[in-house]
Amino acid sequence: MKKLFSRKKGYSCDDVMQVLQSYLDGETDVETARKVAAHLDDCKDCDLESSVYAGIKTSLATRAEPVDPAVMDTLRDFSNRVVSGEIE
Repeated sequence: MKKLFSRKKGYSCDDVMQVLQSYLDGETDVETARKVAAHLDDCKDCDLESSVYAGIKTSLATRAEPVDPAVMDTLRDFSNRVVSGEIE
C-alpha cells in the first residue's frame, strides 16, 4: 500500500477527509491508518463523518438488490465535492 502522508504529526481534518474513504475501505498503509484512527478518536466532527460514510457503505453492501449505477455515481460525486471543499 502506498503511504499517503509523510508528516510525522497528526492529521488535520482536511488530511483525514482526503483519505477517509480509502481508510474505511482498508486501502491505506498502516501508518496512515494509525494516524487517521488517532484523529477520529480526538475529533468528533470527523468521527461523525466517518460514521456516516461507514453507514452508507454498510447499507449499500447489505442491499438485496444491486445499487443503481447512477446512484453510485451521484454518491461518488458528492463525496468528491466534500473532499475538495466545494461542500462543507
